[in-house]
Amino acid sequence: MSGITSESHIWTSEKGLQSGGYVSEGVISPPRQVKAAQDHVYDVVVIGAGYAGLIAARDLVNAGRSVLIVEGRDRVGGRTYTIKHEGFNYEMGGTWVHHTQPYTYRELMRYDLHTKLIKTRDDKQANNYFSINVPGSKRDISNELSGEIIGKVWRLFVDIDGQEGRTVCPLPHAQLDNPFIDRKDVEKWESISCWDRFEAIKGQLNIEEQGVLKALLLSITGGKPDLKNSGFWDMIRSHAINGHTYDMMDPIWLLYKLRDGQSHFARLMFEEAAELGLEYIFRTHIEAIKQVNEGLNLVHTRDGRVFRGRKIICTAPLNTLNSIQFDPPLSRLRQEAANQGHINFMTKAHAVVKGSGYASWNGLAYPNELSAAYGDGLLPNGDTHLVSFGADYRHEFVLEEQPERLVAAFKKFAPFDVKSVVFHNWNTDPYTQGGPNFMPPNFMPPNFTTKYMDALQKRQGNIFFANADWANAWRNFIDGALEQGALNAHHVIAELRKEDKEAQPNRASL
Repeated sequence: MSGITSESHIWTSEKGLQSGGYVSEGVISPPRQVKAAQDHVYDVVVIGAGYAGLIAARDLVNAGRSVLIVEGRDRVGGRTYTIKHEGFNYEMGGTWVHHTQPYTYRELMRYDLHTKLIKTRDDKQANNYFSINVPGSKRDISNELSGEIIGKVWRLFVDIDGQEGRTVCPLPHAQLDNPFIDRKDVEKWESISCWDRFEAIKGQLNIEEQGVLKALLLSITGGKPDLKNSGFWDMIRSHAINGHTYDMMDPIWLLYKLRDGQSHFARLMFEEAAELGLEYIFRTHIEAIKQVNEGLNLVHTRDGRVFRGRKIICTAPLNTLNSIQFDPPLSRLRQEAANQGHINFMTKAHAVVKGSGYASWNGLAYPNELSAAYGDGLLPNGDTHLVSFGADYRHEFVLEEQPERLVAAFKKFAPFDVKSVVFHNWNTDPYTQGGPNFMPPNFMPPNFTTKYMDALQKRQGNIFFANADWANAWRNFIDGALEQGALNAHHVIAELRKEDKEAQPNRASL
């Protein structure tokens, strides 16, 4: 079932940088299964085969609808995929899952994957400690002490009401239309940046704690190192969605992952849809979407092909919406949102370090191209795999051009013997133009949610928009993509059923 993807980069000191040519179960071969005639009108054309597109397509064909999915990549999964190299699964985008993510766990149970999980960390290796490298402090401490420090700074940061946000964000799934809060409170806290909040509380933190908090926030937001473009409201939401407790942050965000990889999960979803009649075409770039009339919409590709559908579900991420020509144009607010974009330009990078000792290790560093790193399992040869996340340094260096800089960034955490680094640069990826599908709901700039979120979730004529970037709950998570794909498929199914029912009397009269 596996194929060779053209994506991903691996650097070693012996061979330098090698791009593409890695095994991934997400690769679809042959890349085309289109049975219908060229002028056939599908019930739905789905743009994109990430999790939003996959669940939408699957639910639609399960409802008996004719569906074509069009994808620019050679694989399924979008901002989430797995490559296998030297016997180890590297998750290049979204990775971790948890039972508090309802759409994800429903799908894991559907495909019998909910019991096939593994843990990121192994606390039985030699270096079971936490490294801090921030201004004024460079030391190794116990994981228990690091938990106390991080817990303290995080709670202080998000506790705006003395109840860890419970009064201002009691139901984080209801972003704005929430009967239990005053929208003005949302607007108040959403108007400030993470830097504004940091400035308000830094007097209660020592120098080390200030550095730890900055490193933590940058590893979450993927924003600029000064924190000024990261919205504070999304931090409150991320805390609320964890049950208003720091104690659940690590288990939910960074602990459990799929034994067989995210691409295996996405592949199962795709194969179910394909068996039910889904038609598909990969390696095909969308250029334009045109709404001709109530029952006909045209999808134009860069190579001159045209696909027809009664409805369109577009799953393009926020930062790429403006790369597609829409006729009629996108609404003013949607265009503004796409022009502004989200601020998650995170670096996610893997490293293989010599020996097994660091599988239990983790740490934070600031300032550094990589803000947080974790031991994440052992390779078959006994070496340690590390995974790391960093802030928006895209204007300073391009990963593919300076992979050695990643090696140096890893060594700022601990004296690793780095054998290789593995990465996908999502920021230069034309289909994302931003960070991976991983982080919690905290990657929007100030004032974004109250101004644009309603508009982003709305349909436009016969075009429905489904992406994790504007999910109600787990925004920018796998669960957010599944939420948006499932909800939009539900609305499309209901609308098509209604239209077909209304058309039946007319056919009978003929």
